[in-house]
Amino acid sequence: MRGLHWFRNDLRLHDNTALKALVTQVAEWLPVFVLDPRIAAGPRVGEPRMRFLLDCLGRLGRDLEKRGVPLLVREGRPEEVLPKLMHETGARLLSFNEDTTPFARSRDTAVQNAVERSGGKIVARLDRVVFGSSEIRTASGGAYSVYSPYRKAWMKRWDEEPRLPLGLGRLPAPIAGFPADRIPDPPALGGSSGEFNLPTGGEQAAKRRLERFLGTAAARYHEDRDRPDVDGTSRLSPYLRCGAISVRQCFESGQEAARAEPALQRGVAKWLDELVWREFYSAILEEHPRVLKQNYRQEYDAVLWADDPTGFEAWCAGRTGYPIVDAGMRQLRSTGWMHNRVRMIVASFLTKDLLIDWREGERFFFQHLVDGDPASNNGGWQWAASTGTDPQPYFRIFNPVAQGKRWDPEGRYVRRWVPELRDVSDRRVHAPWEAELPSGYPRPIVDHAERRELAIERFTRARKAAVRP
Repeated sequence: MRGLHWFRNDLRLHDNTALKALVTQVAEWLPVFVLDPRIAAGPRVGEPRMRFLLDCLGRLGRDLEKRGVPLLVREGRPEEVLPKLMHETGARLLSFNEDTTPFARSRDTAVQNAVERSGGKIVARLDRVVFGSSEIRTASGGAYSVYSPYRKAWMKRWDEEPRLPLGLGRLPAPIAGFPADRIPDPPALGGSSGEFNLPTGGEQAAKRRLERFLGTAAARYHEDRDRPDVDGTSRLSPYLRCGAISVRQCFESGQEAARAEPALQRGVAKWLDELVWREFYSAILEEHPRVLKQNYRQEYDAVLWADDPTGFEAWCAGRTGYPIVDAGMRQLRSTGWMHNRVRMIVASFLTKDLLIDWREGERFFFQHLVDGDPASNNGGWQWAASTGTDPQPYFRIFNPVAQGKRWDPEGRYVRRWVPELRDVSDRRVHAPWEAELPSGYPRPIVDHAERRELAIERFTRARKAAVRP
């Protein structure tokens, strides 16, 4: 029996559910990655994420090469490429790990139909999350829409059915006659030649980062995770996005470290809670694919969003006049990443201060984030906009000055990304217009107090309109 494993967002060898299932069933195999032009050259895929993905892919290829296995990289639609490759190699089985976005589900159905029409079989497994939406249900059998009870049910199932990481062991022989393919460069896929300060890709880098986090910042994660001026987070999100490490391994390693060192327990527990949020948003998207384009809470469909291209451009460029907002947007454009607390602040500013539709911000983030994940990105934006499941209440609106003072009290984060403010005092750095404004830095483009009242008015009006007979 021969088989192919179709790598997608599972770019690792360890704890890879579908890959493990395949290699136990075949005598010969080959791994393949398909560059789908609908994704690689699509309008929602930015250069940072593509560069990081290809770095992870290249390192996966080298890991496979050390085991004597070539990685095939083909370009085209998977439903056309994979059946053809199975015919060329004599493979009868195709394995892949499932995904839950509407596009992925449609693509995978097309692949399965094409493979089965040609006489092949599919081996599909759950891998991107620990539990799918259908595995975490309410007492009545429905899906959860509030995080806290979801988390309780999720943790109960995890404690009852822990899924230990899967070692790969010895691999079957590769199918002969197929040399490894070259990993393409991002510009060849339509990207620019710009440089980004991206993390090192690959499974080994992900493991090192996890070990470093559990050995350092994890002990204070519950206190430092909201501080953008402190290196207090795991920074594993890009690796989870590309599947260079599994969420199961993160959970197992975190719990093991906390059992061995009691001082880690509070920090690790809070970090694991964030991983369950990732599962929650994935379940929401799986149950309600409409949320990618629509409000989860439909009573806010009547919110009157502003048509403000000038304000949106200022937000994108980090030129709003609010330092914590501008620092976050400049960090994003420079590195493809933004601290999570700052993501909430800049999202609140766009949707509540500028009153610009959350979909505009969600699209910009997805294009620029190295860890851009459809479910988590959408969930975070709808949370900030008060339109999502279990969201920030519409009347609780972040004050960008107060948020900056609270989470970046000495202004170190702001000064790093907004050098125009490097000489402003700690007391004024989050509201520089209160003193002499530095040359080149703009005044606030809106008055926060006024816009807060306007946002509450518009959301209140939309809620009233939704309940009219």
